[in-house]
Amino acid sequence: MPFIEPVPLPHGGPSDITLWRIDFPFDASLDDSPAFACLSDDERVRAGRFLRHEDAVRFGGTRAALRELLARHLEVTAQAVRFAKDANGRPQLAQSAAFDFNVSHTGAHGLIAISPLRRVGVDIEQHRVGFDWRSIAPLTLDPAEVTWLERRDAVEQSSAFYDAWVAKEALVKTTGAGIARGLQHLAVLPREDAQVVLRNGIPDDMRDIAAQWIAAPQGYSACVAWSMTPFSHRR
Repeated sequence: MPFIEPVPLPHGGPSDITLWRIDFPFDASLDDSPAFACLSDDERVRAGRFLRHEDAVRFGGTRAALRELLARHLEVTAQAVRFAKDANGRPQLAQSAAFDFNVSHTGAHGLIAISPLRRVGVDIEQHRVGFDWRSIAPLTLDPAEVTWLERRDAVEQSSAFYDAWVAKEALVKTTGAGIARGLQHLAVLPREDAQVVLRNGIPDDMRDIAAQWIAAPQGYSACVAWSMTPFSHRR
């Protein structure tokens, strides 16, 4: 394949946000596959540090697809796209700090969100068979969410936990700096529909952020979030 072709995904957010799914070619080699030809030398070195081939492909595939998508917006080659980091260490375009993107990957799939107008965040998680969500509940769930989950059956508990996890991660990634107090101080359960509703109060750094759960492959949960105020309206 000449490059990894991301799949466009529908969402209920602002029309300036484009959302894409990546399906990773685990049978491809980062060294000689055209799918990874646009990676920089630094990116190849970073990919080479992964011990597992699958992890290297996830990183390299996500970065290659991101380069191709951003190149279309900037009208440059994928190799010409340059990245930098903001004051919080969040990746951004060196060519345009006002042009925002965010990525996430797990299992066989990744997500990319791009907007020329506002900050965006995404998260996708693969459901792990036999995973004990209670083991990390103190770090990820509000006490009211734990109480609500305990009243559900085992299958619903697992699905709802991952819904909560991806929603909180997407929200936090959108703020840039994230919420200092931790994910357990955000409450998004119970879920009623695709729109993420923050319950038990909205932290100050989340007042300008909205989010929606999106359709994900079987066995995955995913969410996209965005700032409601465009860059041009901020002071």
